[in-house]
Amino acid sequence: MVVTSLRTITIVILWLTVLPFAASAADGPIRVVGTVSPLSDIVRKIGGRHVVVSTVLAPGMYPSEYVFREGYLAKMKGTELVIRIGEGGDPWSDRLIAAVGANVPVINAARQEDLAVANRFARSREPAVAGGPSIPQLYVWLDPRIVRDRIAPAVLRALVELRPARAADFKRNSRRFFFELSKMDNETGALLAQMPPKPFMAQTGAWSFLFNRYGLMPVEVVVPDERTEISAERMSRMIARGRLAGVHLIFRNHRPPTRPLTQIAKRIDAALVPLGVMGNEHPDMMNGSYLELMQVNIKKLLMAFH
Repeated sequence: MVVTSLRTITIVILWLTVLPFAASAADGPIRVVGTVSPLSDIVRKIGGRHVVVSTVLAPGMYPSEYVFREGYLAKMKGTELVIRIGEGGDPWSDRLIAAVGANVPVINAARQEDLAVANRFARSREPAVAGGPSIPQLYVWLDPRIVRDRIAPAVLRALVELRPARAADFKRNSRRFFFELSKMDNETGALLAQMPPKPFMAQTGAWSFLFNRYGLMPVEVVVPDERTEISAERMSRMIARGRLAGVHLIFRNHRPPTRPLTQIAKRIDAALVPLGVMGNEHPDMMNGSYLELMQVNIKKLLMAFH
């Protein structure tokens, strides 16, 4: 009797000791890994204080510049959700996902359907080079409507599934984010509609999808792929088209402009306007906020077309 009672007491003590830790793990903040800052910020917007998000890329770094380090795999321990560009935009993320296991949900921001539509808007008037690289449209996910209608809902679903008890908070944050995105999208469309049309070029096709969203279309995509070399003959044709169309604006990626791009801008007397994609390019914007990134880009668009 005494032995049985002692055994029972021991089991009860162990149960009471272990139970709080199990409950804490289930109710604690969700550990999320994002490959780039804007995507990490979208998770924070919806998850609020119930998520802890780490970002793989350092501020201002582009996915193509990242050198995978095995040491980062140790930081993935305990990860419950991964959000990445996907579709080859951050290929090294496959190794991170393999490290956390097949049961961890993964959200891909880029989607083949969106890329296919974006490619139609981004094609250069130059003839395609046989065997040449395709036009990269991996930043199409920056489109506020894609974030609002697809990426944010996917994040909400994943967070609710991981912490059902926090669903009310997640849904409230999601509604607030939805209205913020809708407000930005509606105001941008209304303001650009009032601007006099101006012919412009784009450095790459990455922004053409967003331009088209607001009724804008570049005269030319200067570099269909960032790895594509521009021949002297091709440069001459682009300069001629730019002059004929009266182009005085070239929207470029937020990186030092390439020599051919600088030469084209100089020959047609066009201003080079940088647009950011990583959320850290602007000196006054180092927190990786998606909304702030897009507000800065839209402000630059409005100023350029004014």
